[in-house]
Amino acid sequence: MLKPKSNALRVVDATLGKITGLKRPNAKFLIHIVELWLGMNCRYVFSNMERWGKMTEKSYRNGFGKLFDWFRFNEVLVRGHCSGQVIAAFDPSFIKKSGKHTYGLARFWSGTRQKALKGLEIGCLAFVDVTNGTAMHGIAVQTPSPRLLKAAGKTLVHHYVGIVEKHLKAIKAMTRYLAVDGYFLKQEFIRPLVIKGLHIITKARQDANLRYLYKGRPSAGKGRPRQYDGKVNVRTIDKRRIKCCYRDKDKLVYGAVLYSVQLKLKVLAAFVYYKDSEQPQIIVGTDTEMDALTLCKYYGLRFQIEFLIRDAKQYAGLEDCQARDEPKLNYHFNLALTVVSIVKAAYHLSVPVEQRTCFSMADIKMLYMNRLITKRIFDNLAVDLSCRKIKRIYNQCLNFGRLRA
Repeated sequence: MLKPKSNALRVVDATLGKITGLKRPNAKFLIHIVELWLGMNCRYVFSNMERWGKMTEKSYRNGFGKLFDWFRFNEVLVRGHCSGQVIAAFDPSFIKKSGKHTYGLARFWSGTRQKALKGLEIGCLAFVDVTNGTAMHGIAVQTPSPRLLKAAGKTLVHHYVGIVEKHLKAIKAMTRYLAVDGYFLKQEFIRPLVIKGLHIITKARQDANLRYLYKGRPSAGKGRPRQYDGKVNVRTIDKRRIKCCYRDKDKLVYGAVLYSVQLKLKVLAAFVYYKDSEQPQIIVGTDTEMDALTLCKYYGLRFQIEFLIRDAKQYAGLEDCQARDEPKLNYHFNLALTVVSIVKAAYHLSVPVEQRTCFSMADIKMLYMNRLITKRIFDNLAVDLSCRKIKRIYNQCLNFGRLRA
């Protein structure tokens, strides 16, 4: 029977074909596991993979233990399906995990619960397509426990910087900007990356220590020329020196180049006043040549990485891994996030803009679950799909229960 290849597998095949030096068994396993991953409708553990797939539990365990260059795969995927304008984004994410012997198990901050919980953490580096407004996975790196970091002489921030620095050359080949949340407004994170040519976009606290730059004539006397002209009162900014660059019924945006005392750098600061708020949200970027409106747009796109992680948790089993050693955990986390990107490339970015609807991972999951079950039944029956009537029944089975069949 002729087995039509799905859109997702065509994307995987095309991406793997552009990667040199890839071992054939690794490529075959990835093609198999992506299709299985999309079709499974249960927890993503090895015993369930055996029930739904065509390999033994031991084979799946061994497959997850092999090395795979996830960043290279996702870099090729982004270049092949995203527009020419992208920014990088980085965000740590808490992963629920029980037990006592898992690598990296410790207490990490959970943004959902707003407190530190026992579990794991991954640092997720992604690329956000500015034109299409969606995030594609880059690489996920598990955070070592505080005990392991201390033994290595590192802090948590140093670990995060290391993730970005390891892939800095590839990042800079695609973009000059990295968007992060307000936690990363720290010298030890921003300065090393700025020195190496990557501009950071982040959010400042509402009591940020900023100074106006002195623009008057230098004094004729001895000594260091005057550089600053007073501290910025962020509650009531001086609108003579910080100009309005955008205005509509919902928000006002004021922008200026200021000096950040915390970073010891000149930064572009955007003060965003929303309709129902008296205090501004302060967005800062290290590229002082950028305009404030673009700065706000890029920071707003940072939230797309949150949606990528959310979809991976809800529909791709990001938190389901039962493995305990580092290689298998790494494979599982990157596979879950990469599957979401593959689906976006196959069913969202491939559709012309004027024909697109909202991206629905749930709808695609239903399609692939139907496909997995239907293929198993039709294979066992040895039915010929060249028959028009049989092919129509096959397609009806694929679209059963879908939102947009």
